[in-house]
Amino acid sequence: MPSDPPTPLSAHALPRPPALPRPSFFRWPPLRPGPDHPRPRPPRRTPPWDSISIEVFQEPELSALVTLDQDGAINLPLVGQVSVGGLTIAEASQAITAKYKQGYLVNPSVRTLIKAYAKRRFTVLGAVNKAGSFYFPDGETVSLQQAIGMAGGYSRVASPSKIRIKRNALSEPLKVDGKKLAKSGEAATFLIQPGDIIEVGESLF
Repeated sequence: MPSDPPTPLSAHALPRPPALPRPSFFRWPPLRPGPDHPRPRPPRRTPPWDSISIEVFQEPELSALVTLDQDGAINLPLVGQVSVGGLTIAEASQAITAKYKQGYLVNPSVRTLIKAYAKRRFTVLGAVNKAGSFYFPDGETVSLQQAIGMAGGYSRVASPSKIRIKRNALSEPLKVDGKKLAKSGEAATFLIQPGDIIEVGESLF
């Protein structure tokens, strides 16, 4: 006798495959500032006596080469005095653009470039191998770590945790723990200012 045809299985009767675990994506932890990953340096800000050129698009008569005075101000054609001291080049361009927009030009496009850097100095004294005064490299900032290196590094009797920085704008010297800054990587981003006097103390035996 012919056998009965097999009864087809419904989709609900089929065994379900085991659930696969969801893939987990590995995420690298965020980089933290340290000796191997120092913080990026802030952009340079224009000090007094820098010389900058200003060009206004399609307005050649407004182009100028000027030097910041001791208050950080410059004098420009048509608009007169503009304060740009302490600004980055991009911020200076914005300040000049805003000045020309005040009833002078409809949509000015200003380009600003540094032509000559002011000669700026700092001094390193105390327990270093080559104490003295040093110039900032043109167009660059100098960190505390670089300043100590320019002074020949710490001497044998130096105590990096005992650093004092005399700064013109402050009535009291800054007390800096250079050893702690070096471990955290912040010594590379602690910036020296023009006129600073850095004194490295000696260790007590």
